[in-house]
Amino acid sequence: MMKTDLVVVIGLGGMGSAALASLARRGARVMGLDARRLPHDQGSSHGGSRVARTAYYEHPEYVPLARASFDGWDRLEQETGHRCLHRSGVLLAGSAESAILRASLESARAHDVPTRWLDPDGLRATFPAFRFEPGFHALLEPDAGFVVPETAIEAHLAVARRHGASIRTEVEVQAVEGDDDGVEIRLNNETITASRVVVTAGSWTSRLLPDLAAAASLRPQRKIMVWCRPRDRFRDACSDRRMPAWLIDDDGRFGPGVYYGVPTSPHQVGPGGMKFGFHGPGLDVDPREFDRRPPPEVVSRFAREVATYLPGVFEPPHAAKACLYTMSGDEHFVIDRIPDRQAIVVAAGLSGHGFKFAPAIGDLLASLALDRARPEGTGFFSLDRFKFPSGS
Repeated sequence: MMKTDLVVVIGLGGMGSAALASLARRGARVMGLDARRLPHDQGSSHGGSRVARTAYYEHPEYVPLARASFDGWDRLEQETGHRCLHRSGVLLAGSAESAILRASLESARAHDVPTRWLDPDGLRATFPAFRFEPGFHALLEPDAGFVVPETAIEAHLAVARRHGASIRTEVEVQAVEGDDDGVEIRLNNETITASRVVVTAGSWTSRLLPDLAAAASLRPQRKIMVWCRPRDRFRDACSDRRMPAWLIDDDGRFGPGVYYGVPTSPHQVGPGGMKFGFHGPGLDVDPREFDRRPPPEVVSRFAREVATYLPGVFEPPHAAKACLYTMSGDEHFVIDRIPDRQAIVVAAGLSGHGFKFAPAIGDLLASLALDRARPEGTGFFSLDRFKFPSGS
């Protein structure tokens, strides 16, 4: 294989654009590839907003990564003038027995995350638009909020270009083949030779790295996002000046998972209004050919179920979109070098909760691609937890 110092990033959504920017900042000769014109709504990095929090119920190991990412969003704003992180606060509500609420509180205490505990009376007084069941409590993280993915991707790409990265769009990668010393990336009509490749292809990772996908049990899933406008008398109460982003653990009342929502904001990209969705089990799909039209019955059910907590607050849905999650077998991230092909670095299986971490994951991918030691505290995301085949 021809010797080269080129690093290629495949897939320029949230993680890929951040990795491209981080590599370019460090002076690497780097090229980014994407199958579509950027930004686009065909993957996981769109939808106008992504909830961003640090009191993390999924696992305490995420908290340092979240903090590094919040610093990264602030740095990106300083570099580009584009504000990506909006600190509306995040409210997590549930019964006193909610495992999710308890885990968030434990993460906050373990890492000294500033939070405020609200009992039922305090919850009603502070956020009167909500109507929770008796006994519901909440954890408010005032410094959390939401990230605008479209703005974030554009800002990271601007940084990458400023530092000399080349970007090619509307090019489809057919195959990635490599070993410990280099990699070949086959496009339709050419082959690119690189010293390292960073694969951030989202739901298309399975096509490029099928053995990794099998080992980590990667599964693309369809998710639905819904937008509703608040009724006139609730417009102020539902704005990001008055309402935080929120997650509600209903103890399985509407199925395993949490409903989430983002308040109205002039900063969101897209249809406008309040956005909400359900983070829980989804429909497994083939990303190349699934029906992207949100089923009307799903949209209606979402609106009906969220209305139990925000009764009379919003109009019927005026917009809905499909999005892709890529779930890993344990719903934790996969960020690593391929064990028997060290020239290939991958981030995959972000399982619907990855976008907020883009600046820190981009830095981690850049370090792995430049043969730096894995930063302390990130071994949690390695492939070691899966039985990965060697010698393939």
